[in-house]
Amino acid sequence: MVYVGVSSRTKTIPEPTPRPARGSLSRARILETALRLADEGGLEALSMRRIGAELGVEAMSLYNHVPSKAALLDGLVEVILDAMPTPAARGSFRERLIEMGWAFRRALQKHPGALPLFVTRPAVTPAALRHVESALGLLRGAFSPDESVSALQVLVTFVVGHTLSRLSPPRGDEVSTPGYEALSPDEFPRLAEVAPLLAAHDGEAEFAFGLDALVIGLCQKAKRTLNAAR
Repeated sequence: MVYVGVSSRTKTIPEPTPRPARGSLSRARILETALRLADEGGLEALSMRRIGAELGVEAMSLYNHVPSKAALLDGLVEVILDAMPTPAARGSFRERLIEMGWAFRRALQKHPGALPLFVTRPAVTPAALRHVESALGLLRGAFSPDESVSALQVLVTFVVGHTLSRLSPPRGDEVSTPGYEALSPDEFPRLAEVAPLLAAHDGEAEFAFGLDALVIGLCQKAKRTLNAAR
């Protein structure tokens, strides 16, 4: 599911993408290899030449299965989303939105090296679009078509943004460590108050807090939309 057409970070170890078994070249094998390389070295590690070398073929052979680098990246979005179940048909509207948000979050957490894809790329492959269709189907029961798109965009932006902020730390030479503990409590009373809490701040609890607040807002908006239509 991707969009249509505090200083502490959660330490999460990505699940390794298994090396594909040797065999005939296929789109699935190429995408599995590309995702493993992204897991190991980020998107900057991806090139058709590198993927071909991993598979023991010339880079040009890959284009018979993925016609371009863009198609490769679109395929990675698809593979990552394949791990995300569609929202259950049971439960309240609020419960199903919460479930969808967490399912998306967990799918992203498995592959932090590929997370930037979900900031820049819309869903385009049929397999990826099925997740968008499912999400819009849930939202359409409470919102107009245009509002459904807005609700989906807002939900996706929160999940991707929060996950990216937690799982994409800067490079070593770009790290800045804020010295909140040394701040004057007279000048920065609120920062001084929370400074001792930051080291133990729970990123998953923070995500749950934000997702719940967002979904509560969507539910309230949905009620107003339904009342106005009566």
